[in-house]
Amino acid sequence: MVLQTINYKEQLKQDFGSWGKVYTINETMAEITKSLAENGLFRQNSRIVFSVCPDDVNRLLEIETMEGALTQAYNGEFHLGGLGAYPMGGVSGLTAASHHPPDSVANGSRKDGNLILFISPHIGLLVGDDFIYGKIIRPGQEKVTSSCGAMMGFLGALKGAGSPESFSIAPDPNYIDPTRVVLHSDLINNYSDQLKQILAVVDENQQVIDMFKLNYDVVMNKTRDIIKEFLIREKQHFKGKIAIVGGITVNLPSKDGFILKEIFYPTE
Repeated sequence: MVLQTINYKEQLKQDFGSWGKVYTINETMAEITKSLAENGLFRQNSRIVFSVCPDDVNRLLEIETMEGALTQAYNGEFHLGGLGAYPMGGVSGLTAASHHPPDSVANGSRKDGNLILFISPHIGLLVGDDFIYGKIIRPGQEKVTSSCGAMMGFLGALKGAGSPESFSIAPDPNYIDPTRVVLHSDLINNYSDQLKQILAVVDENQQVIDMFKLNYDVVMNKTRDIIKEFLIREKQHFKGKIAIVGGITVNLPSKDGFILKEIFYPTE
């Protein structure tokens, strides 16, 4: 099935409202590169850092992806993110990334390169007789699967538990499932009121949309905490700029869409 661009864009605009700007990949890249260039961040002096989900649908070669466009424009990436795009690399990961941007030397003086952080959970949009959020048919498959599987799995478990208070986080004494424990703990311990509001939503599509809006808030809030601590620890060593590009990647049948929430510069 060929998905008409106008159809999915209008649907996303209707369903996400004023939360962010609904764009194609090309439209997103145009806005990102314009803002970055105006602030002095270019391919030759910056390294891009992803806090995105490791789900392969976000970077398969069979489809046009938001991540593929960014890596092509800015020459590869450093990864912070775990399941649900949660920034599991933490301050140590960001510190490591800060040593990797291209730098320059002029008149015997070295100038640090910059970091461009791309913060983006992802949500599937299954297109048929109806639009179904949180589901996709992946390239090479016939079956319907969840996207993002980690967040859809959490939502299903939360609905099964009936409330955040009743949600049980299985222990992980041998550290073989760390992202699940950290992500679920952050959600349950710090976003209980929002989760209760999500559980109260009757419409399934709206419930999924609200879950992924919260997913974005969780990831962005933690990223802000990481950057704040990084700048305290590394203020004597890192002199470059940091840019934050945030939004939700929408997995569609042949190419991604993107809902751009914000671009900002925490070091300025």
